[in-house]
Amino acid sequence: MAIQRRAVAGGVTVLQINGEYFGGEETDRLRDAILAEASSGNTRLILDLTGCGRVNSNALSVMVEAHQSYLARGGQMKMCGLQKQMSSYLEMTRLIDVFSTYRTEAEALAAFGSGPVPA
Repeated sequence: MAIQRRAVAGGVTVLQINGEYFGGEETDRLRDAILAEASSGNTRLILDLTGCGRVNSNALSVMVEAHQSYLARGGQMKMCGLQKQMSSYLEMTRLIDVFSTYRTEAEALAAFGSGPVPA
C-alpha cells in the first residue's frame, strides 16, 4: 500500500492511492495523509484511485469524513481513476452521488476551475 503526494497547479494536491484498503494500518495511513493535507490548510484535494483495487467500509468512511471536512472548510475533494469494482461499490452505496468523480486527473483538476484558492 502506498500513498504518493503531489502538488499541482492552482493549490491542488493529488494523493495517489495505490493498493487495497481494508481497515488496517493501510487505512490509518490513508486517514493520516488526508488529515495532514487538511491540517496544512489545503482546500483542494484530488484522490487519484487509479491504482486502488478495493476498499472496505472502513476505508470508505475515511473518504466520506474527508469529503465532509473539506466541504465544512469551504474546500473541495474530488476523486478520479475509479476502477470498475470501486465505481460499482460507490454506485451500490449511492455514494457516487456524494463524491465528485472524474475519469482522469486532468478532468478532476479542470473541475476546480481557475478561480481563487479558498482561504
